[in-house]
Amino acid sequence: MIGKKNRYKMTTYISLIVLGSMALLPIFWMLSVSFRSNPEVFAAPLSLLPKTWTLDAFKTVFENKDLLKLFINSYIIALSVTFICVLFAALAGYGFSRFQFKAKRAAIAYILITQMFPMVLLVIPYFLFITRMGLYNSYLALILAYTSFALPFSIMMMRDFINTIPTELDEAAKMDGCGPYKTFFYIILPPSLPGLIATGVYTFILAWNEFLFAVVLTNSIEVRPLTIGIGMLIGEFTTEWNALMALSFMASAPLIIVFLFVQKYFLQGLTAGSVK
Repeated sequence: MIGKKNRYKMTTYISLIVLGSMALLPIFWMLSVSFRSNPEVFAAPLSLLPKTWTLDAFKTVFENKDLLKLFINSYIIALSVTFICVLFAALAGYGFSRFQFKAKRAAIAYILITQMFPMVLLVIPYFLFITRMGLYNSYLALILAYTSFALPFSIMMMRDFINTIPTELDEAAKMDGCGPYKTFFYIILPPSLPGLIATGVYTFILAWNEFLFAVVLTNSIEVRPLTIGIGMLIGEFTTEWNALMALSFMASAPLIIVFLFVQKYFLQGLTAGSVK
């Protein structure tokens, strides 16, 4: 029996090491290439580590003011979308969880149906809507688009999480004279922190990584996000792969750092409501 347990543990650990290595290998290679000179990227035979370590790729990125502007744009867009989605998802999730009203099931079904359409199918309708509203090539165009993508799923996440909070808390708050809004902000919101974090991380990652609508709805460096900047480094005849990898790592770093700090709450928020 003990032998079987040890074999099971060993198999589990080996599997985790292999899967973890597969997940970390792209990040390792990205870092390795970013510390090489561009000619060394094509040198044969291929080596895992640079023969000559250099920071030229990072200097290229930091000296390019357009790329730094794209970083700022990405933060403005992603943080705005995250704030809007977390706020409205929490309010809507509370409403769907605690209140009964006509067409509640129809509203939930509509929210779920919106997730069935691929983004590519929505490019032309979004482009026509944004241009007719006079919002083309603006932060607001991308914020509205990304919010519409992230908000439906965020609402369902928050609804499922709030469902796990005992309704007795609401009843006790009502007996103490709290209205719906006071109950939400003072009773429901504090224990909903893992759900809020999970929603925020999901929304931030979606807004940070999106590329297609950024290409379609913008045309200038002033408002375009970082994902466009990575594509800008791919030339028609030559590509600075070391700078491309350096910029890609810098673009990935905020997501990795955020997830490392909030992964516990993120997993709690995602799994809430899955078991009753």
